[in-house]
Amino acid sequence: MAEEDEGMEAFDFDERDLEFALNPGRRHFQTKNQATYGIWADREESDEEDAYARPSFGKKAKKDYSAPINFISGGIKQGSSLEPPDKVKKEEKDDTPIEITFKKERKRRTAGANVFAGMRTSAVKGTVDPNVFGDWTKFGKGDVVKKMMKAMGYKEGEGLGASQQGIVEPVQATVRKGRGAIGAYGKEAAGPKFGESAADAQRRLGDQREPAQVEEPTMPQLKTAWKKASKVKTRYKTLDEVIEEGGSIGFRSSVKTGVKVIDMTGPEQRVYSGYDSFSMKSRPVFNDISDRENFDVPELMHNLNLLVDLTEESIRRNDSQLKSIKDRTTALEYDLKQAKEMLDHEEKATERIKEVYELIEKFSKRKGDEAPSINDCQALFTKLRAEYKEEYHMFNIEALAVPLVLPQILEYFSKWRPLDPDHLIYGVDLMKEWRDILVDGENTSMFTDRLSAYDRLLWEGWLPSLRRASLDWDPRDHMEPMLRIIEMWLPVLPEWMKENILEQVIIPRIDDRVSSWDPLTDSVPIHSWLVPWLAVLGDRLQPVLAPIRQKLAKALRLWNPTDHSAMAILKPWCGVWTPATMSAFLAQNVVPKLEKCLDTMNLNPRENKKYEEWYACMSWMGMISPDTMASIVTKYFFPRWYAALCHWLDSPRVILNEVKLWYREWDQRIPPQIRDFPTIKENLRRGMVALMESSQGLRVSSGPPPPPLAQAVPPPPPPVAMRPSMGVPMNSHMSLKEVLERMAAQHDLTHIPQRDRLKEGRQVYWFGTQSIYLDRNIVYVLDTQTFSWRPVGMEELLQLAGVK
Repeated sequence: MAEEDEGMEAFDFDERDLEFALNPGRRHFQTKNQATYGIWADREESDEEDAYARPSFGKKAKKDYSAPINFISGGIKQGSSLEPPDKVKKEEKDDTPIEITFKKERKRRTAGANVFAGMRTSAVKGTVDPNVFGDWTKFGKGDVVKKMMKAMGYKEGEGLGASQQGIVEPVQATVRKGRGAIGAYGKEAAGPKFGESAADAQRRLGDQREPAQVEEPTMPQLKTAWKKASKVKTRYKTLDEVIEEGGSIGFRSSVKTGVKVIDMTGPEQRVYSGYDSFSMKSRPVFNDISDRENFDVPELMHNLNLLVDLTEESIRRNDSQLKSIKDRTTALEYDLKQAKEMLDHEEKATERIKEVYELIEKFSKRKGDEAPSINDCQALFTKLRAEYKEEYHMFNIEALAVPLVLPQILEYFSKWRPLDPDHLIYGVDLMKEWRDILVDGENTSMFTDRLSAYDRLLWEGWLPSLRRASLDWDPRDHMEPMLRIIEMWLPVLPEWMKENILEQVIIPRIDDRVSSWDPLTDSVPIHSWLVPWLAVLGDRLQPVLAPIRQKLAKALRLWNPTDHSAMAILKPWCGVWTPATMSAFLAQNVVPKLEKCLDTMNLNPRENKKYEEWYACMSWMGMISPDTMASIVTKYFFPRWYAALCHWLDSPRVILNEVKLWYREWDQRIPPQIRDFPTIKENLRRGMVALMESSQGLRVSSGPPPPPLAQAVPPPPPPVAMRPSMGVPMNSHMSLKEVLERMAAQHDLTHIPQRDRLKEGRQVYWFGTQSIYLDRNIVYVLDTQTFSWRPVGMEELLQLAGVK
């Protein structure tokens, strides 16, 4: 006993030790837990409970109270007190009815280092704490698995496999708090990793997330513990938590959908009348409790939950109403602020309008000697526009300038003489100042259905003086003063007034003067006083130019090309008339005169040494196209020139050097613009061949030589039967094009295609001086009078080309 008092356990044998030693393999009845889990079953009950694991239909064995009492040493410290022993049950009688005793429902008990010695209910129950499971790998030889893995090439902190793609920790099953999906409650795997202690795992998780509230470890309670269970703490939700949980506010819609919603997400099935009712249900706290609670009345729990739901719904509804009231209050405060600002703005605008009214009223009452001048009016409107800009445009204050300023403008311009060179800039600066005051390009007047004040000042105050001066204006004698006045005032005038002045004042006066102009008797060229108006009038002069061309064409009927006055008259119109108009005018009125001049020119070098006719014709090279000039020279000059050359070479007293000199002089007289034409080169080549043949003693002329001064008349063409208006081939084997080519060769006419010119997709040709094209065996010629295409017969075509 002394050893037991000292806290030591004696090494003596009892009946249990003897029974285990004598019959170690005796049969034991298996409990349900042992039958399910086998060797992994927990053996937590005492031997006494194992004895009653199976039902017994006999009487309970009586206890032998005469047997000596055996105590089992539990290692209790000296001085400690034991719990009071259980009361001894009364001895049952033999006639006690048979009882069927089942094993009581066992509750899992926790055992560990805090279990007192001697209080164990199972001899094989270990003292392992499940919370620190796996700590054995950190002590002693328990790290065999880690060593084996390291021997096979595993490195701590890396994955498994050749590419280190495998996971080390096994997949951990974690019970979630409620009905949420995966990840709804944050990271779930919170256990220790492979080879990691619980303390290291806690430190690792503490670094990854904010430290949560650490629950105090509860002491495992023994089955027979005498201490009272700890009081369950009830946690109440705050208003903020209820509002943050959200959810739609119930009973929002008064319209019932008639759809029943069955909720089977909780521990029991619930039926709701609609989605609104379902949305207002509270989220129950998930408790994984397998045993029935002591206080569990479904009806009462339903009523309590309903009250909680209604309370939370009321809180949310009140919060929504509070937010709505706050928003409405904010909107009303903003509206009130805007109304106050608008009221202040209107009051200020009213004060400004009163100031404007008083200013204008005071100014309009000045009469007599104090009547305002133009400068005073300018100062008034400048002040109104600068200081009262909004009111100036809103109330069209610029219209007041008409009754206040117009009488003074009329009086000012009544002294103006537009055609006087000294009055060239009279009133220009004044109207520019009024334009800057009354005209605003950014903010136009709202009253656009009538003339602006500035336009009325010009129309009624300035324009009458100009109209009176135009009645006495002669466009030929006083062209420059009126042109300078118009150029000076055009930038100051509005667009519509510019058109009115040019169309109604200037052009009618010019048209009248052109009608009375005679190019034969008028000493002043018309271009000297009409062309300068082109920069101002532009295309408005086109109706006036047609009579001018008619009068010039009439004057050129008796004109001789050696008279250079025609070129002086026509050359200034090159930039005024269009190129097509000028080309047609020259082709009709000038080209025939040049052809006749070359056709009648005397080629005898002894009688005509200067060849004025040739130089007079070549002087038109800048106005007449090189193609036309080459055609004129080829047709009317070279036939007579070649005939005169051959006659000279065949004469008996010819001096070859003189002929060569004469040939060289004409070769140099050919202008470079037409020298490269094939027809020009061919005629010069023929003259050179004639010189070579004559030097060899050959006769170069083919017939009786014509007189050098006589006109070389080509032989008449053979009669050809053809219709007057239709181009018909000479025989069935020749086309119309071949007939035209033969006729052009017979009459020495140019028949070549015009460059880049088509008519209805057909090539246009030169036939002498006429432009023709072929369509379905019909020849069409361009009429230079009407500038239109018309069909023509062969005889008429030859006449138009100049064949006599």
